[in-house]
Amino acid sequence: MLTIRMNESAAAALQPLGSTAALPAAEMHDELRDKVSRGVVESEGALVFAAHHGSDSPTAALARMGWPDLTHYECQVNSFHLEDYAPVEVALLEDGQPQISDADQVTLLRLGLAVADAVRNRVRAHASRTPIRCIISANDTNGVFRFHRIRSGEQWGVLNLDQYQWEMAVIVDDRP
Repeated sequence: MLTIRMNESAAAALQPLGSTAALPAAEMHDELRDKVSRGVVESEGALVFAAHHGSDSPTAALARMGWPDLTHYECQVNSFHLEDYAPVEVALLEDGQPQISDADQVTLLRLGLAVADAVRNRVRAHASRTPIRCIISANDTNGVFRFHRIRSGEQWGVLNLDQYQWEMAVIVDDRP
């Protein structure tokens, strides 16, 4: 079962007509399409982008980084900045801080939704009964995509998305 949840700011930005069917499709950059098309691999119970799979095992990374569980490991390893793959303008303020317009933040969310759909398809091809969660966020400095396997007793972030007041947040859960 597919479930999409959004905080109020993401819902207002993405659903001006009140329907996800009204969302225009986002086009994935070739480099991003390649990253996703390489699929996912499983290591010690963790799912990671094959493109991100390194020599460090999840057990070793958890010990070295102090992350509490595999969900945190996956969210760190499977995280990337959407603005690196999107046709958006990232201006630099005088203090060097990046600045992304509201319209470009919406572009980042739409791209994140396209990536979530592609990741869901890759995970189902690899491990068809594996429930996953894709987390997409955008604010005035960046947009981030990450995903993890849904596990009992583990979570990334807070469940009440409206607590994220300074960014637009979308959660895509796929529970086959």
